[in-house]
Amino acid sequence: MQIRAIAYVTAVLGAAALNTQASTLFSELDLNNDGYISEVEAGVNSILSAAFEELDVNEDAKLSKEEFAAFKGE
Repeated sequence: MQIRAIAYVTAVLGAAALNTQASTLFSELDLNNDGYISEVEAGVNSILSAAFEELDVNEDAKLSKEEFAAFKGE
């Protein structure tokens, strides 16, 4: 029982850490603080820039936090 609880807590903390890292990266890339990452802003990260069109699912030439959440950085 304790092993399950430890595994659950570890998974929750790991997910929270990844969410925090993604949120921090989003904020760093959102240079004008408008709540979106434009294609120009994404250009500072070559991997994000290459994935930009695929991530921009609504094709509005900017990434929302929800769209950016799909970015794996690979």
